[in-house]
Amino acid sequence: MNRKKTFFIVLVIAVVVVGVIFALVTQKEKEMNPEEFLERFENAAEEILGEDIQQVSKTELVATLTYGHETDKDNNIYYRILKTIYGEAGDPSSITGLNTDALNVLFPVDMMDSCEEMMIQDWYGALYKKDDTAYLCWTCDPEVTYVLEYTPNKMPDSEIIKMAESAEPVE
Repeated sequence: MNRKKTFFIVLVIAVVVVGVIFALVTQKEKEMNPEEFLERFENAAEEILGEDIQQVSKTELVATLTYGHETDKDNNIYYRILKTIYGEAGDPSSITGLNTDALNVLFPVDMMDSCEEMMIQDWYGALYKKDDTAYLCWTCDPEVTYVLEYTPNKMPDSEIIKMAESAEPVE
């Protein structure tokens, strides 16, 4: 009987040790650094798709500046800067006007209630409206697109257009 008790205790300890080791190993995999993850992903993609794969273009919101009042959010103007990085498959020279693909990062262009095309300085732009929100957008080069988001019933479009006209490209 004493042997059974000892055997049972050793078995329980072994199960606990195996559980702790398993937990440590799985935790270590979860803490993989981003570069290692990206490398593993690229290798897996090449294995699945072959070596003829090409990196596609990617647009990111790189900055948002907020102008307005903390107490009245409807009076705020959000000045957003979108940056597009063209991969091997992308061609920046194919963008000759407003980069609507970049705008889809912020809002679905095809779902807007209205669109008024215009020029902001020498750049192609458009004023999109959806419900109680307006987006004045312009692309100054294929890699950079600007958006002024505001509430049109709180601020006239003409004032926002003046604000956009005074903008200078970020170097």
